[in-house]
This record gives sequence, structure tokens and C-alpha cells, in this order.
Amino acid sequence: MKQFISLMQTPFVLLSTDYNSATSGNSSSRFISYFQINFKRMQRFFKNSPKALLILVVIIVLALTFFLIKGFVDGTSHNNPLTDDRVEISKPLAKQDINKTFDFPLKDAKGKEVSKLSWTIQTVELRNEIIVKGQRARSVKGRVFLVVNIKITNNYTQAVAVNSRDYLRFIINNSSEKLAADIHNDPVDVQAISTKYTRLALPINETDKNITLQIGEILGEKEMIKLNLK
Repeated sequence: MKQFISLMQTPFVLLSTDYNSATSGNSSSRFISYFQINFKRMQRFFKNSPKALLILVVIIVLALTFFLIKGFVDGTSHNNPLTDDRVEISKPLAKQDINKTFDFPLKDAKGKEVSKLSWTIQTVELRNEIIVKGQRARSVKGRVFLVVNIKITNNYTQAVAVNSRDYLRFIINNSSEKLAADIHNDPVDVQAISTKYTRLALPINETDKNITLQIGEILGEKEMIKLNLK
């Protein structure tokens, strides 16, 4: 073993010595000479230590195998660069189509009506999980999300910012209390002459029944929609 250590250390010392020699020709000659001597030493070492040669062969084979597998994996990843890592949520527990549109006045800073804002309830769903700011949010045990999907159309020639939850209240279990949406995207920016999709949601108990939506302006008339989620 001492012979093997000496063999591995010698070239580094010799190269350092050659670098300081006076002539490059002598350096090359000495390097070739020392290389031949070291090669003969290696031959003798592996001849006297067949296990060391076997270990070296195994290491080389493993290294080649590793690089081959790595190259294959990298090539496969390169050929399939688009991995679908989009957030996915489960289907709704229940759903009801509403598709009802309400027109609300769009007023300027002086309170003058300049156009109409179309506010459409498309569907209402019960869900165990929803997406909030690109992240999956799950309801706790015994609770679900009541989700109202809305479409807002701005027919005005200027963009408007709409607080969509101002037009909706939830009435649960025929209570006198009127609940506003806890989950929303307000204010919803709707560009001129365009449509924007959004949603309002409220966590409720799984056992809650008799759910009603109250639609209308805060100081205006209201309309009730009784839900029958299935």
C-alpha cells in the first residue's frame, strides 16, 4: 500500500521540479522518463495487487454507467420540456346554473349615471377546495365553500373598478343576518367595452340549508334567488 501512495504522489512533485528547470527540452525529456518509470511501477503494482485492478475497473464501469444514465435522463427531459405543473382542484360537490343578469347604474364622481353595468350570476357551487391567488385552499372538516361565479360587462367607454361583493349578500338557514363574501377579487378592474369574469365565495357549514342570494345595490331594491344545489 505504501508503494501505491508513493506512486500517486510522485508525478505532482516531479512536475513541480520540471517547471523550475532551465530548459524546456530537458523538462520534456525528464517528464517522459518519469512517466515511463511510473507506468512500470503501476504495472508492477496491479500485477502484485489484482484486487486493486478489479476495484479500479468497477469504479470506471460505474462512472461510465452513471454518465450514460444521466445523459439519457437529461435527453428525455430536453425532449419533453413542458411539464404540466398547473394547480388542479377537485370537482364541485354540488352545482346550480343561474344565468341571471342584473343591470346596475354606472355613475361618475358627481353621481351622474353615465352607463349601465351588467352583473351576471352564472353558476353557484359547493366545493371542498378552491384556488386563491394561485394556491389551493382546502376547507376544514365540516365546512365547504359556497362559490358564486360572476360575469361583469362594462359597456362604458372608460375602464371601471367594481366592488362586486357590494351587490350580493348570503342568507343562510333563513336567518335575518346577511353575510358578505369573505373570498373575492375586489376591486375588479373591467376595461372599457369589455367583460371580466370573477367570483365571490363564503365558507359555510356542511349542514347549512335554505341558502338564499340577495342581489341588488346597497341602497337599492333587492331580488332574492333561492338556491337548490344538487
